[in-house]
Amino acid sequence: MGGKKKNSNIENASEEGKLVWTPIMDEALMDAFLHQHNLGNRVNGSFTTKAYENIVNELKEKLGKEVDKDKVKNRMKTLKANLSKSHDLFKNLSGFSWSPVTKLWSAELEVWDALIKVNDNAKEWMTKPVLHYDTFVILFGNDRATGEKSETAKELKKKQSSQHDNEPQNTIEEIDHMVSQNQVSLDGFGTNDIDFDPLTCLGGPSNVPTSSKSKKIKKSQEIENEAMGIQEAINNVARALSEGNSRPPLSEAEVWNMLEDLGLNSDQITTAYLYLLEHPNKLRAVLGCPPGRRLDIVMRVVFGTS
Repeated sequence: MGGKKKNSNIENASEEGKLVWTPIMDEALMDAFLHQHNLGNRVNGSFTTKAYENIVNELKEKLGKEVDKDKVKNRMKTLKANLSKSHDLFKNLSGFSWSPVTKLWSAELEVWDALIKVNDNAKEWMTKPVLHYDTFVILFGNDRATGEKSETAKELKKKQSSQHDNEPQNTIEEIDHMVSQNQVSLDGFGTNDIDFDPLTCLGGPSNVPTSSKSKKIKKSQEIENEAMGIQEAINNVARALSEGNSRPPLSEAEVWNMLEDLGLNSDQITTAYLYLLEHPNKLRAVLGCPPGRRLDIVMRVVFGTS
C-alpha cells in the first residue's frame, strides 16, 4: 500500500492524537517562545494569551502539524523540568561552563571528581548533552530559586510578620510547596538570627505537630548545608588548580641561586630573576630541560639570544 512517507524528524502519533516531539520540533518550540519573549509578550514572567496564539501559529507554519495551546504548554513544561535539573546543579558551581558547540557541561577532571564525590548523580552530565540550555536561561533563568522573583525565607518571614495577626498565614505544607516550586528559597533560613522563631517563620501555630515542623526544618537545613558543602568543595579544587598554574615552582631565593650558578653577570641575573618570577611557565620550561642546557634556554627565553 502506498501511504505517505513519514518525515524522519517530525512525526505524529496516530494513537489518541498525541504529538510526538522530536529535537527539531523542540528547537522550533524554544525559538517560538524566545521570539515572543523578545517582542515583550510576557507580563510578570508569564506569557500572554496573544503570545501563545502567536507561538501556535508559528509552529503550525514551521512544522506543518496541528498543534494547540495545551500541547505547547505541556511540552514546554516537560522541557523546563528537564533543563532545570541541569541548571539547578551547575548554576552556582565554580569551574563549570556549558558549551554551545558540544551542548555539554565541561570542567577540569579534578573539578568533576570533587563534585561527583559529594553528588554521584552529577556523573551523568559529563556525557549527557543539554540541548537548548542557552535559550532556557534567557526564558526562565530568573524563575529559578536564585532569580529576581524568588524570596528567601527571611524575606517571607518579614512579610508575614507585617501582616495583621488575624490574617491567614502560610502553613508548613504551603511553605514546602512553595520551596518545591522555587517560589521561595531557604537561603538564610537558620538559627543565627536573634529573633528567629520557627513557628513564626512558618506562619504561626497550626494543627501540624511541632515535631513534624522541626523535622521538616532540619531536613531543609541539611539540604542547604549539603549544597554549601558542594559549592565549597568545587571552589577549593578550582582555586587549587588556579594557584597551581600561577605559583612559581621554586622559591625566590632558589631562582636567584640558580641564575648565579649559570654564570650570568649581575645585570643579567636581575633581569632574568624578575622575568622568570613574573612568568612561572617560562621558569618551568627552564627547569624542565637538562641542567647543561639551562643557560642557553634562559638566554633565549629572557634575552632572545643564545
